[in-house]
Amino acid sequence: MLAMPYLAYAEDSARKEEVESLPEVKVTSQAEKDRPSEKTKSYTVKSTATATRLNTSIRDTPQSISVVTREQLDDFRVLTVNDALSYATGIKVEQFETDRTEYTSRGFNITNFQVDGLSTPISFSGTNYGDLDIATYDRIEVLRGANGLLTGPGNPSATINFIRKRATRDFQAKASASLGSWDNRRLDADISGALNSDGSVRARLVAAHQEKNSYLDRYSSTRDVVYGIVEADLTENTSFSIGHTYQRNDASGNMFGGLTLLYSDGSKRPYKVSDSTAPSWSQRNVDTNISFAELTHYFNNEWKMKGQLTQKAVTSAGPHDYVDGSEDRTTGLGLKTNPFFYTFKTQDYVADIYANGPFELAGRKHELVVGTTLSRSNMREFSRSVAGVPLDSFDAAGDVPYPAFGAESKSSDYSTRTTNIYTAAKLNPAEGLKVTVGGNLLSYKLEGNAYGVPQEAKEDNKFTPYVGAIYDLTNAHSLYASYAGIYRPQIELGTNGKVLAPLQGRNYEMGVKSEWFNKALNSSFALFKTEQENQAVYSSQSTPAKSVYEAIEAMSKGYEFDVSGEVNDHLSMSAGYTRLTSIKGQGGASANTYTPKHMAHLSLVYKVPFVQNLKVGASVNWQSDIYVDIGTVRYVQDSYAVLNLMANYKIDNHWDAAVNVYNVTDEKYLSSFRYSAYGQAFYAAPVNAMATLTWKY
Repeated sequence: MLAMPYLAYAEDSARKEEVESLPEVKVTSQAEKDRPSEKTKSYTVKSTATATRLNTSIRDTPQSISVVTREQLDDFRVLTVNDALSYATGIKVEQFETDRTEYTSRGFNITNFQVDGLSTPISFSGTNYGDLDIATYDRIEVLRGANGLLTGPGNPSATINFIRKRATRDFQAKASASLGSWDNRRLDADISGALNSDGSVRARLVAAHQEKNSYLDRYSSTRDVVYGIVEADLTENTSFSIGHTYQRNDASGNMFGGLTLLYSDGSKRPYKVSDSTAPSWSQRNVDTNISFAELTHYFNNEWKMKGQLTQKAVTSAGPHDYVDGSEDRTTGLGLKTNPFFYTFKTQDYVADIYANGPFELAGRKHELVVGTTLSRSNMREFSRSVAGVPLDSFDAAGDVPYPAFGAESKSSDYSTRTTNIYTAAKLNPAEGLKVTVGGNLLSYKLEGNAYGVPQEAKEDNKFTPYVGAIYDLTNAHSLYASYAGIYRPQIELGTNGKVLAPLQGRNYEMGVKSEWFNKALNSSFALFKTEQENQAVYSSQSTPAKSVYEAIEAMSKGYEFDVSGEVNDHLSMSAGYTRLTSIKGQGGASANTYTPKHMAHLSLVYKVPFVQNLKVGASVNWQSDIYVDIGTVRYVQDSYAVLNLMANYKIDNHWDAAVNVYNVTDEKYLSSFRYSAYGQAFYAAPVNAMATLTWKY
């Protein structure tokens, strides 16, 4: 990686004489900054507003930020959020069940999720149910560290911002058909263009259908996605957008929990990668509906005002069978079924309005953003259970008959209301120095009932500060530092049945950022430290039907390196390395040992100059060893690397053919240790492949 600038120089110097006599013309318009990544075909972006709503380059953002662009997603045929976030620096995808996933960064759970910059919870708890398809998104921006400024409730890990595809003035269409391992079949369609002659009204429709079996015994899934958006220019300065996304995930033979990792004598229990505890009648059916509307007005003084409304509804329902116990090595006895039918329903309503633009002070130009976000969320949980039965052996788990579930009962029903008033100013006090100062004022109320215990939490006008600074060393290199407060009301239940006290703390970060090759490549190096109180840690008193937590003091620190973009006309890259030097819990003890202390990823795609229209690439993800203590037994997973390969050939101006191979070395590893302290996990996918034929207009 260090040698790449010199390799690029060697290649570019051969063409130097051809352009040496031409004068440099450098024009960067706002339209150029706002171009979607599907148009730029780049592995980086010109600007981002994820941190402060001020449209700023990655180099001028005083926090660590990574972007997974549409070009990278298409190159490696990335279809789901789980796969996409594995390409982002410092993000650990914790898929602890076939259809439930959480995400961590810098040692802690990610709970802040946005769509087009508007906080839209992925779920009430930050757990992703099913496979979230990314056909509707142009790119994913990942801001690491605390970001309570815009989201209200702050979090020390990261903020994930999904940027939607937008309607285009010019007509474009694209369709893809894919066929892969385990009967994996997928169809995609994407059409966009103007609805009238002058392009003032535009629309886009995206649809995808996928069905597949699995490497896991008895597991299969079907996914449907439809996204539509209409945008209209009401005047020269005012635009209106309205849209909707629908996704349906149907999974059968899905696991609840995982494989029991130890025999009753404490020794490791070996499994095949395909082993599963789920019977064929186990199901998780997830419906997601997201409706949104936006109104944007540009004033003549360069100021902009934007209002957004979003409504999100998620329903998940299905019967499951949780297998627990300790299997006797000799007799196979000791395991027991725990069947239940679980349903949850969430409703989220979010409204946001903000204004941003320039102002002058002391003879210099600065920028300001002021806004407020109102949100209301509700979650209801229902369950039906039946007494479990002992299993004769592990192999009998898949043959458990469908049980006669009892009457449905409501487990939880609670709601939250949040008001967040925020402001930030990007000041230019001196040449080469930019200072961002801001804060938010959060009011919050939770009320309801969980497992028969009344719940109530309230906070009025809680202020959380933010300050960051960028100092330009040269035209291409900058030093930066930032401080952000952390405050997040929690919905996790303590062992006493009450909601935990709010998470509070501080996030410190400093580093260096650079732009290379005329801003085609971005790089950053960051040192970070997070201190927090009331961090929720999964409690040993949890049961399959009810999760409870303990609150601890926690601290993490480390450093990160990130680079993405184009090295030259032929080579695109994305790479990163995260080193967690310390994750400490109560009394200085090691915490969250399921999180690797070292993580690295590298993606390279090369346009072969001597084979026109062919590009080839590889990506690799590596992590260091991790462990959990299951009772008195320390269970260790050694370090491992997962290698993916791709090749794409452009047949003509309309047709492309591609092949992607995943986990090329057939690495065998457990998907996650997120909840493995309670003795369970399952294996990730072995080597598999997908072939895709794409038509474009």
